[in-house]
Formats: sequence, C-alpha cells, structure tokens
Amino acid sequence: MQPVILLIGVALVVWFWQQSLRARELAIHSAEELCRRQGLQLLDGTVALNALRLRRNTRGHIALQRTYLFDYSRDGDLRQQGFVLLLGLYLESAGLAAE
Repeated sequence: MQPVILLIGVALVVWFWQQSLRARELAIHSAEELCRRQGLQLLDGTVALNALRLRRNTRGHIALQRTYLFDYSRDGDLRQQGFVLLLGLYLESAGLAAE
C-alpha cells in the first residue's frame, strides 16, 4: 500500500510544479502586456510569487490564488511595483502602483 501512496504523492508534487510553471508564465505574459499597453518598461523581465492561498472560483470550486509582483519603470530610473492576481490559471486582475 505504501508504494501507491508514494506514487500519488509524487504525482501531486509533479502536478503542482507544472501548474506553478504555467501560472508563472501567464503572470509574466500579463505583466508584459500591461506594461506594453501603458508604455512602461517591465524591469528584470520576470515576476515573483508573493502569496499563495486557497479560494473558491466562480463555479464554487476550490482553486489556488497566486499573487505575483513585478517591477516596472516609466523612464528607467524610478522603480515601481505592480501585481498580477491569478485564480487557478485565469487572470483575475493586474495593476500598477498608485501614482
């Protein structure tokens, strides 16, 4: 029985890892698109996971909500922070620092 539990555990870890990679790619794409539309420069070209929690989606199913932070700049000097909020693999919202 233990090999089955171990196999299920490994499968869950692999699934979580793959979902996390897909979510991060979606967050990067969303941050790039937001910066492009606003005429901003996405600094470092990446996002950082800030928070991870369980939440219900619109269908009532439990999903992972991930909050990613990214840095951007208007002129290359002043670094500001934006966010991307994903629920599962769907973009919930994205925004920039209040100016």
